[in-house]
Amino acid sequence: MMMGYDARAAGHESKSVEGTLVIMGGAIHPDTEDIWQRIVALAGGSGAQIAVIAAAAASPESSAERTIAVLKRYGAAPFFVPAAPRLATSDFRKMADDKDLAQRVAAAGGVFFNGGDQSRITQTLLRADGKRTALLEAIWSVYERGGVLAGTSAGAAIMSETMFYEPPDVLSVLQNPLRQNRDIAPGLGFVGAGVFIDQHVLARGRFARMLPAMAAAKVTLGIGVDENAAVAVSRDGTKRRFEVLGASGVIVLDTSRATSNASLSAFNVRGARLSYLERGDHFDLNTRVMTPSAFKLGGTILDPAHPNYKPEFDEPRWYGDALSKNGLVEIMCNLIDNTPRQVVAMALPPPHQTNRDLGFEFTFRKAPGTLGYLRIDKGRAHYSVKDIVLDVLPVKVTAPLYGAL
Repeated sequence: MMMGYDARAAGHESKSVEGTLVIMGGAIHPDTEDIWQRIVALAGGSGAQIAVIAAAAASPESSAERTIAVLKRYGAAPFFVPAAPRLATSDFRKMADDKDLAQRVAAAGGVFFNGGDQSRITQTLLRADGKRTALLEAIWSVYERGGVLAGTSAGAAIMSETMFYEPPDVLSVLQNPLRQNRDIAPGLGFVGAGVFIDQHVLARGRFARMLPAMAAAKVTLGIGVDENAAVAVSRDGTKRRFEVLGASGVIVLDTSRATSNASLSAFNVRGARLSYLERGDHFDLNTRVMTPSAFKLGGTILDPAHPNYKPEFDEPRWYGDALSKNGLVEIMCNLIDNTPRQVVAMALPPPHQTNRDLGFEFTFRKAPGTLGYLRIDKGRAHYSVKDIVLDVLPVKVTAPLYGAL
């Protein structure tokens, strides 16, 4: 296990970074053109050299082959970096410090991190003492001089200074204190200080596990990227902002105004803020201001504080599973376009859960500053939602929850 790496202590935060990060939530479809085209363009356009790192994969060669085929389809000239724990044909530690390989990567226009197990990426790129390998130095040099670092799934997790390492299921993360260097561990910190990254967020209900991870990492801003979606994070000096790409969406969690009740024995939070962004929306990481796309601004603005606010729905809702697939999007989009001021959702332990007595109540609320942006296109409703307030409260679950009549 690699411990003790600190991107800030390594001096990268003080250097000027000219490059861009394309952080993908996993399961990126080969036909999601705006993501792949953006990566190739940022790497230098047609013929751009892109180093493909499949260290996270269980089968690195086949994983890299698939990525290389897609990048070639979009005009790049990708190549495989043979440094991976599961690659039987080479010693990954030696390859990570191979000068010739590092020079080739440093000369590339971009680096692409495949998915799998993110702990294998840090295991490959960091020495046992936590210091950077020659390969990691080369990757930083690509980023600092204006190249693109792209990562999907596990390749997204390593982008922040703290990442999930070997976490249990989402509910267990809420039920139990996070263990350093077991549940969470140091990432590679490319996105910079103060931001936590997670992936597969909507498809797997992972927004909830971001909250305790952010508290443990002592950061108040989290970016949760869904499957087949990405954020392109650019820098202008110390300023950082991102644009959403792809076919799904992104959750931004802001806990800067949130509080926690220390007298409760389990995780809890009051006043966290959630925003949901889709393709073309922007977010400023410094000011924490969301800017909807021109497409959304051409539709309807849903402002609960405005006298002309007329939501589409007028019916109370209640959700039995706050952690269901895409459940968060349904909750947020319905709430902003519905009359009630708040809605409650539950996360209850399933029969196989070790702790059957502890569940969580999620209350989503409209508040000053909450806004929605709606555009109907080809019969489909497209929403972006700003600043839904979230409270999470632990609740005692009594067994059995139900019985036969």
